[in-house]
Amino acid sequence: MDRIFELGKLLDMYGALLTDRQRSVVDQYANENCSLAEIAEREEISRQAVRDLLVRAEHTLHSYEDRLHLCEKAAQQRSIVGAMARRFHDVSLAPAERDAFDAFLLTLTEIWED
Repeated sequence: MDRIFELGKLLDMYGALLTDRQRSVVDQYANENCSLAEIAEREEISRQAVRDLLVRAEHTLHSYEDRLHLCEKAAQQRSIVGAMARRFHDVSLAPAERDAFDAFLLTLTEIWED
C-alpha cells in the first residue's frame, strides 16, 4: 500500500511530465485503485502492456524525484509550517496579528497543495 501511496504522490508532483497514456494508467492504478485487468479493459490494451507502462512510468517518476527532490522538499515544508503553527499558537498575539499569521500559514499550505 505504501508503494501505491508514494506513486500517487509522485504522480501529483511530476505527472505532467509523463505521456498521456502513462499518466492515465498510473492515475487509474494509484488513485482509482483499479487492477491491471480493469485498466487493460478500459485502455483496450493487454494486461502485460499495462504492467509495462506502470513499470516505465514508475521508474520515470522516481528518476525525476531522485534528481529534483520536490516531494521531499514539499514534505519538509509542510513539517516546518506545522511546527511554526504549533509554536505560534502557544505565543500570545493580538487577534489581528494572529489572523495575519494564520492567513500566511494558510497561503503557504495552499501553494504547496496546488
